[in-house]
Amino acid sequence: VNIVAVNGGDGTIQAVLTVLYHQKPFETIPYLAVLRAGTTSMTAGDVGLKGSRELALRRLLSWADGGEGGEIILHRPVLRVQVDPHQDPVYGMFLGAAGIYQGIQFFHNRLNRKGFRGEWAPGLTIALFLLAVARRGGDYVAPVQITVGLDQSPPEKRDYLLLMISALERLFLGLRPFWGREKRTLHYTAVEARPQHLLRALPSLMRGRKNRYGTPENGYFSHNVQQVQLTFTSGFTLDGELYKAGAHLGPVVVQNGGKVSFLRL
Repeated sequence: VNIVAVNGGDGTIQAVLTVLYHQKPFETIPYLAVLRAGTTSMTAGDVGLKGSRELALRRLLSWADGGEGGEIILHRPVLRVQVDPHQDPVYGMFLGAAGIYQGIQFFHNRLNRKGFRGEWAPGLTIALFLLAVARRGGDYVAPVQITVGLDQSPPEKRDYLLLMISALERLFLGLRPFWGREKRTLHYTAVEARPQHLLRALPSLMRGRKNRYGTPENGYFSHNVQQVQLTFTSGFTLDGELYKAGAHLGPVVVQNGGKVSFLRL
């Protein structure tokens, strides 16, 4: 098997990655061809086949049968997430905590029931939370205390409004909120509780462009890393699926779990 087509949303892709990288049913990891499907499709927006899943599947079958169409191979790292040292790790592409977790909860409980679909739906959810924070000074979204250790740096405890770790280069609605310059594979971005100059800093930062307001002194952090340790008692989301973390279990360890190759036609 050299190609696996995935017809599902972000949660389905996460399940496929976990099987491929933890259970290892194949000697060599096959290429993944991701169709746009499911409730959310942020991963498909970055590395998936273009167009509707019906047209994309036709192009994929035509390419597999006779090589028609110009293919592009996109390489991405995979997040390996160890929540409990006594349980198996899970693998995925995007982890979010604090306000992102709260936003996804809101999406599942409110917007999803009303039929909102596609990558813009969670994007709208996060946008609403950010607007609420900007208007109410950070009181609407509950900050979460997290002790963060980046690679070999000493862990630091802060109250965070948003925290994300991504293997993707493009998030929902084309956003790229990563401005770290280290030559490492995973993108880490966090916003401290009650950040300064939010409305002035955010438009540039969400496109990966650091400006004079987006500094650690004002509460904005972004680095490229190989490993992140998160110690907290709250929840987080991995590719739209919800998980619980507990300080009594030790840190949630997120690290580079390997490289995955996506086929785009």
